[in-house]
Amino acid sequence: MSSHTHTPDDATPDDSERLAEIAAALIAFPTLADDSDALDRCLAWAVEHARSRAPDLRVQRYHSGGKPSALLWHGDTPPRVLLVGHLDVVAASEPNAFTPRRDERGRLYGRGAADMKGPVAALLDLLACERLPSLGLLLTTDEESGGEHGALHVLERMETPPEVVLLPDGGANMRLIREQKGVLRLALSTHGTAAHGSRPWLGASAIERLYAGYEELRRRYPIPTDEDDWRVSITLTDLRSEGNSPNTLPQAASGILDIRYPAGASPSTADTSTALAGEIAAILRPFHTATRTLLRGPAFRLDDHSPSVALLQAAARRELGHDLPLAREAGASDARFFAARGIPTLIFQPECANWHSHDEWIALLSLARFRAVCARFIHEALA
Repeated sequence: MSSHTHTPDDATPDDSERLAEIAAALIAFPTLADDSDALDRCLAWAVEHARSRAPDLRVQRYHSGGKPSALLWHGDTPPRVLLVGHLDVVAASEPNAFTPRRDERGRLYGRGAADMKGPVAALLDLLACERLPSLGLLLTTDEESGGEHGALHVLERMETPPEVVLLPDGGANMRLIREQKGVLRLALSTHGTAAHGSRPWLGASAIERLYAGYEELRRRYPIPTDEDDWRVSITLTDLRSEGNSPNTLPQAASGILDIRYPAGASPSTADTSTALAGEIAAILRPFHTATRTLLRGPAFRLDDHSPSVALLQAAARRELGHDLPLAREAGASDARFFAARGIPTLIFQPECANWHSHDEWIALLSLARFRAVCARFIHEALA
């Protein structure tokens, strides 16, 4: 029997305030990839917050690659409906990035407000309030660095996978994501011939060779113009010379390519990423540049005719008065791990913006409405 504090209904100011307090507490932890202490403390705070409100929660902790995760659930059986969120965030240069602040428009600002500590606040609140058997929450700390040591690690160890996953890591402004691009990350290494900077004709700059190869890639793969331009994108996100002085042509250089690609015709995109990596390597070879795969994540595609989608849209109509519009996004998320195992994964989130930016924010009233839609869906899915 459920002992939730209130039945799913219109979001209230009390909901917004309660969620704001949880989200602000999470934002205050500087959960960067290399700050293991902050990751541990933030996860411990989240687990303790949930258990203080729902003492009968079951908790299973995981650890892989130095990254902690926790699976929490109600009841004696594994979760059938699994809420999923990550607590890690990308680096921030501004000194007050982890000081949450609010404005007169009802927005909460701070690193991770949208991606994704604001949505996680709603998931924690749902787990504490909607005490339904077979409802679970997975919290991870490595999504921004690939997800293999978090969501994938836990999923591989679950004897019974969930029937459906709610993962609010995309779909801002209450849009249901039907497709996300796959991600391929390649390390580049280039060799040249060192020479004094005043005599460039005597050498060959490794950096210039590497960048010339990147320009050729840009010629073959022009930059997409917007979110709806569903082509492959290739971005050079790191470029550096190796061990040379400022007055020397570098003998070695390295870089990193971030590549996003749409799903192919096949449900599996492994062949797509393998072919793309091979094509990029062939293009760069004449520029004395070798590639090495750092990360390979398949594209995500939702079956928008599945019963889970129908159930979610019914919940949205009840709480919002309309269906969630379908959309696709260039970004990737941990949804790909669940989708690869045939688990319907529902991606949508409240009104929010400026992910990974200095003025990242989430709208608190929208966060409460998001929570109401999720609560309605959970009750129907576990009825």
